[in-house]
Amino acid sequence: MNFSFPQRVAVAAAICLAALARVSVAQHISEDRELKELDLTAWNCANRPEGSGRSPDTAERNRLKNRFGVDLAAVAVKSFDPAGLLQHVAAFDAETKGRRRKDLSPEQKRRLEILEAPLVSLTAYLVLAYPGPTETTNCSSLDFHDWHLELFDEPVDHPPQPGDPTPIICEITPRTQNAIYRDGIRIQELAAFFRHPDVTYESTGHKAQKVRLTGYLLWDDEHNDNTKDVGATIHSIARNRYHNPWRATAWEIHPVLKIERDDGALPKPAAQTAPVPSSTPQIPANAPQRYVTILRAVKIKIPYGETVLQRGMRLPVVSQDATTVTVRYLDGTYAIPIASTDLR
Repeated sequence: MNFSFPQRVAVAAAICLAALARVSVAQHISEDRELKELDLTAWNCANRPEGSGRSPDTAERNRLKNRFGVDLAAVAVKSFDPAGLLQHVAAFDAETKGRRRKDLSPEQKRRLEILEAPLVSLTAYLVLAYPGPTETTNCSSLDFHDWHLELFDEPVDHPPQPGDPTPIICEITPRTQNAIYRDGIRIQELAAFFRHPDVTYESTGHKAQKVRLTGYLLWDDEHNDNTKDVGATIHSIARNRYHNPWRATAWEIHPVLKIERDDGALPKPAAQTAPVPSSTPQIPANAPQRYVTILRAVKIKIPYGETVLQRGMRLPVVSQDATTVTVRYLDGTYAIPIASTDLR
């Protein structure tokens, strides 16, 4: 077929634009292929749980996504499979279809707070994993990004295609990645497929592994009013290679705090390059461990920013005086007002 000069120019321009579009996507998604230890002190967003969000609802959503880890042994965790999780949020979803946080009534906001407060776990098959794009949650950092994990009821043996069911989305954040990495968890060992920044897929060489993910339930309402995002079945693959819809619900586990294999196999803990000193006072072996329950949320300073000890958390007691109680949280100890606990 012969093309005129203007037609050849138009075709060449279209090819260049398509190539530039692919490069643009790649530039906004990390090339990371696996979890690693992060130095959060080098991150300009470590002290900004609201990220770079400007609107009140974006800042609220980001603060929820940026919640820190807790001592999971000290809190109750409700367990779900994908069907059970969808049923758990079904009534709220039906009532708020197409709405965003800013559109909710006071009663709906109260119910949302109740749904998002507790820790939950999801047991399912990790079929697909990939680095998340730059977003305001992480101050648009390319290096400090979330990891998207797509969990399914069954171990799907191929990349997403029309007719497939959609997954539950779960996300590891920069604030929770180090603990998961130190537990010996490696995404490439668990997921059946890995997605590259140019939206091509690579098999990891094994089937999807069944895992148990524990974290906070989050309503990511940015996807709630977008029918291209949410649906039970994939309908199409767009020209940019993304499939639509791509998630079963706007609800997700975000942040993920812990990942465990559900097949009984234990991951190998990450090797420590040097002993990590601890300033936590040792409790005598013969002394019974005391615990305190947080009754009013308390903000504390941690090595790379701030976090909030949420109401209902149960933490080990190290010591106490007339006005404060020192509790163990993660790798440190923190003095908090007794008036904020059940010791008052």
